[in-house]
Amino acid sequence: MKKNKNLILFLVLVAAIAVTYWFEERGNQNAIMSEARKTEILNAEKLGELKAVKGIKIDFIKKGEQYFARENGLLLSKPRLEEFFKILSGVKVKSFLKEEDVAKVGRNFYIPDDSLSLTFTFEKGEISFTLGKKLDFDQTFYMEVQKEGKKQIVIAEDQSPDPGVYQNDKDYQRSEAKYKRLQIIFMLTNLYFYDTRVFKDMYTDDKAINFEEITISTFRNKKFSVNFKTTSTNPPAPAALGYFEENWLSFHRILTRLEGRTVYTPYEPSALSEILSQFEIKDRENRKITLTVYKRFGELNGYFMTSSLDKLLYVLKPDDARYFFVNVQDFWNKKLAPTQKEYNLTLTFVDGKTETVKIIDKELFKVESTKSVRSLEFKKLVDFLKVEGDHISDMTEKPNEILKKNVLRVQFENRDLNVILEDNDALLVDINQKLKIHHYVGATIPFSIKRSDYFEK
Repeated sequence: MKKNKNLILFLVLVAAIAVTYWFEERGNQNAIMSEARKTEILNAEKLGELKAVKGIKIDFIKKGEQYFARENGLLLSKPRLEEFFKILSGVKVKSFLKEEDVAKVGRNFYIPDDSLSLTFTFEKGEISFTLGKKLDFDQTFYMEVQKEGKKQIVIAEDQSPDPGVYQNDKDYQRSEAKYKRLQIIFMLTNLYFYDTRVFKDMYTDDKAINFEEITISTFRNKKFSVNFKTTSTNPPAPAALGYFEENWLSFHRILTRLEGRTVYTPYEPSALSEILSQFEIKDRENRKITLTVYKRFGELNGYFMTSSLDKLLYVLKPDDARYFFVNVQDFWNKKLAPTQKEYNLTLTFVDGKTETVKIIDKELFKVESTKSVRSLEFKKLVDFLKVEGDHISDMTEKPNEILKKNVLRVQFENRDLNVILEDNDALLVDINQKLKIHHYVGATIPFSIKRSDYFEK
């Protein structure tokens, strides 16, 4: 009976300790969370949903789930807004200054520039922040917070990752990198936040974009079209070549995600001149879009694009603008290479001698022959055949004219190619298909045309 009584007392004690620990631990966690909320400058639990933000050069409002510039109603970029709020959310209050201490030296000592201010309007009130000067001995800085009509100067710190690189701890502790980043945040303009995606108004998600056909006109190439539904071009690729699927995919992906480096609105259309390229796009729902790229906008040179979807003028980055100068041959498979891993390769040299070997092109490259061979020379030739040519041209010469220029004849599978050299190009000529593939090689071709380099004596 005594043992049972002791057991019951022990269980009661364990339960009491557990309950006490739970309440204390929960209390500590709540206290920590409460303190964290107090130090967050954008803590506005009781103010409801954020409705607007106004600063030196920013002024935007929320409509539905998106933000728009107040002055012109332009949609703002979600990723850039998220970046903006993320940086501000890293700012925490470290300590509060007493009013009497502020009065001793004056407010201007802490807040020398009233223009560095941001005001956040919520459903039930506003919070304003004015960035003050940085302290000399660490990364902290002064900030004035105005909430519910009350102003308070605080010492704040940015607890987000530091963007700088430092030689030692002392340099890190006094770094101005985070503070300068905050200065930039306070001086941002609406222009920085504009959503510059070209197809944002037509498609909610770039993955939903499904172009069917694009007709392309450029100042340097003949007009042509690419059809994504049939994976074909007009003019079509030569039957012997087919299409280069990778280029189709990358072109569609880049175009669907196209966005301007920035935009102008409003702008004067008459200030645009020198059309460089024009895309006439039709999607699977038979909707049509026209994109036009100009070289000049007033006195400015660059890549300026208009879209029939809106009244914005997009300024393109050079890396994106280059896709507006594609050639129909960029969608073609500009190479005549072996398709098998094992095949017979026959070479006929200038001296008229013909040699046939077996190529095994797997994990290890091998050449099988009854004669002693230099495998590396064969590999250089095979690797060259696998490379995309620079461009394709029709064979206008008569076959005997090609044969007179021939420096090497290459046969494999059902291919019969002649290698000729012109200027800095090595050309693969398929007489049967009447086409030439041009490879720019410069002064030195990347493979040998001499029999003695392939076969040992």
